[in-house]
Amino acid sequence: MAADFSHPNAQPFELESGDSALLLIHGFTGSPSHMRTVGDAVHGAGFSARGILLPGHGLSVDAMIHSSGPAWMEACVAAYREMERKYRRVAVSGLSMGGILALLLAEMFTPSACILFAPTIRYLKGINRLSPIAKHFLREMKWRPREFSDSDFLKAYDHGYAGAPLAKVEDMTRLQAMARSDLSRVTAPTLILQSHSDESVHSASPEIITSRISSTVKEICWTDKSSHVNTIGPDRAYVNDRVIDFMRRFAE
Repeated sequence: MAADFSHPNAQPFELESGDSALLLIHGFTGSPSHMRTVGDAVHGAGFSARGILLPGHGLSVDAMIHSSGPAWMEACVAAYREMERKYRRVAVSGLSMGGILALLLAEMFTPSACILFAPTIRYLKGINRLSPIAKHFLREMKWRPREFSDSDFLKAYDHGYAGAPLAKVEDMTRLQAMARSDLSRVTAPTLILQSHSDESVHSASPEIITSRISSTVKEICWTDKSSHVNTIGPDRAYVNDRVIDFMRRFAE
């Protein structure tokens, strides 16, 4: 994962088109670059799209230490309220932790749709359970580099930290617990897109969410080739098509 946050793809974006819009929220240690291709796709289909940058992201790992779960949530709430004043209908979406933040928005408000990319409602590994102890011995954990060819994985859209402060994992875990405790409050049509090859999120996550939300429309879409960041992986065209289809059916 590169860390060139001066790259145009890593910047927050707002793409104007119709009066129905999609809010796109990147994940833990990521940047708007991971959501840009989805934003471009829905914009090309006639929707407006806004990708935000969460506090403490897009700068340095040290900067992330001074951010927090409440600050990330406040940024999402502020963006949603701004969009609600500007557009007739607003849908929410997020990748990984961004999916948890999108769920929390759907619990608080009434978006036209909720679209989740590999939401971390349950981790594949137990690093979150170890972080309260491990943070006293290890300041930062590092990610294993992804092994994809340039043609399969859009590296020009992969801008994020190569690791994370262990203390911030607890912030993410608290957001996860908040979302899980109130899932029944979600009534918006919900689409979950996850890969069978996801190395971070447990395969039970989509079913956990759909079994507990109150939405009458809840769809799960599986892909096979992508890793956790399925928005810029080999299945990205299929992912974009599903998002556009869902937006046209429930958020137009």
